[in-house]
Amino acid sequence: MELTKSNEYAKYLVLADDSNGVLNGTYECYLNFKRIKEVVNNIAFTDKSTYSYEGDIYNRKITSTEAKNVINNLEGGVWNATTGLIKSVANQLKLRI
Repeated sequence: MELTKSNEYAKYLVLADDSNGVLNGTYECYLNFKRIKEVVNNIAFTDKSTYSYEGDIYNRKITSTEAKNVINNLEGGVWNATTGLIKSVANQLKLRI
């Protein structure tokens, strides 16, 4: 595993620890987390009321502003109620994080 990938996974593990059980620390959940983070990032920069993922169309569960705040918190390693909104997107996509 490359050092940068190792560092990203380590950041995820710290975030998972701070999430009080919302995020699971497994590598599989980390990979799902990366996919969901990408979706949240796409939501953050569009005003459409829907988004697509793997050919399916979903109604947004979070606003663009909330998505931007989630991304900022994730980049800063901060877990709070706003960051926890990522779970609603994960549930909608039926991905375990």
